[in-house]
Amino acid sequence: MKKLRIKIVLGVFLSATVVLMLTVLLVGIGLGLEVDQHADSMTQMIVNNGGTMPEHNDENYHNRSAENRMYGYDVELPYRMRYFVVRYENNEIKTIDLEHIASVTEEEAKGLANEVSWEYDSTGYYDNYRYRIASENGMMVFLDSANELYAVRYIILMLMAIALFFILMITVVFHFLSKLIVQPFIENNKMQKRFITDASHELKTPIAIIAANAEVLAYKDGENEWINNITSQVQRISELVNELLTLNRLDEVETVTDIKPVDLTETVTKTSASFEEVLKNKHTAFTQEIQPEVVLNGNQMQLERLVSVLVENATKYVSEGGEVVITLKKGQRFTFFSVFNTCEIDNKAEFSHLFDRFYRPDSSRTSKTGGHGIGLSIAKRIVELHNGTIEAIPSDKGLTFQVKLSNRLKTGKKRQT
Repeated sequence: MKKLRIKIVLGVFLSATVVLMLTVLLVGIGLGLEVDQHADSMTQMIVNNGGTMPEHNDENYHNRSAENRMYGYDVELPYRMRYFVVRYENNEIKTIDLEHIASVTEEEAKGLANEVSWEYDSTGYYDNYRYRIASENGMMVFLDSANELYAVRYIILMLMAIALFFILMITVVFHFLSKLIVQPFIENNKMQKRFITDASHELKTPIAIIAANAEVLAYKDGENEWINNITSQVQRISELVNELLTLNRLDEVETVTDIKPVDLTETVTKTSASFEEVLKNKHTAFTQEIQPEVVLNGNQMQLERLVSVLVENATKYVSEGGEVVITLKKGQRFTFFSVFNTCEIDNKAEFSHLFDRFYRPDSSRTSKTGGHGIGLSIAKRIVELHNGTIEAIPSDKGLTFQVKLSNRLKTGKKRQT
């Protein structure tokens, strides 16, 4: 359930991050639009008043639009605004009015004016100046908006800092709460495992009795179709029970026990050899590309079961007259083991679910192959306990199961999953 807790905390972290950062973005856009509208209102006032900010009086105030009045048109406004006006004719600068700004020289004003287009009416920013080009009036107005832009940036930075603080706090809180959230799932999982174990043990007795009775009937009356069917189905149920118990035991352990050097070359070679006769009967080509002296630290029985499951799976599903290829090689950090078999690929199959319990891409194949859909789940759990990964890789020719096992599993130590 550790992975579930991590997913919950990660989900909360990502959700909080997206929501709060989106909020900061929307606030920033809103403040930016507000500053732009205010600056455009002021520059329009200056253009309408012939290049200067109108003085405040009752007549001027009431002649201003509602929008202009909303942006604080008062007696102090002409003294608060820092701007300069460039007048031009036939794309040539005639005069520059620097009366309302002290930090800009005439050369700097000419440079700013030459950087923007004179041909069309427009507004925009150049550095910290909001400009307006009024071609009909032959006028360019540059309004110093540095203070307003600084205020917007400061507010956005403060909001981002606050958002990051809340994201951190929410993540920390949910880190501790996640243990309580997953507790019901842990209890439910324990109950399921207990039920599987108890049911499997309870089934063993009636299975053994049925098998014994079938043997007695076969001894007394001789083998027939019905007795053979009973024996076959009892064997299948017995195998299913054993697989469920095996998977349940693997799920319960959190560490690899009895770790020792395992000769994986010998394990793969011997296990594969037991399936050669079956592959010959299917007229299947059998190729082994096994690197010699591949030794890996792990649990001997579990690694043998892993190899057996994958080779048996390939043997069951390989197409008639097809090919099975087994590959084993060791790198510096990982050992790679793969089993390929030719088969028809169902494009609708979800290959990532092949390792789920009882999942089968085509349920009609169950009776043909005799499997239960648990073997690959066992293989995946064994790989996880050995700090590795397993994946099913489809291709035009068939299906490959690729296993990557860590070479760093230490003998005599336990690894937490």
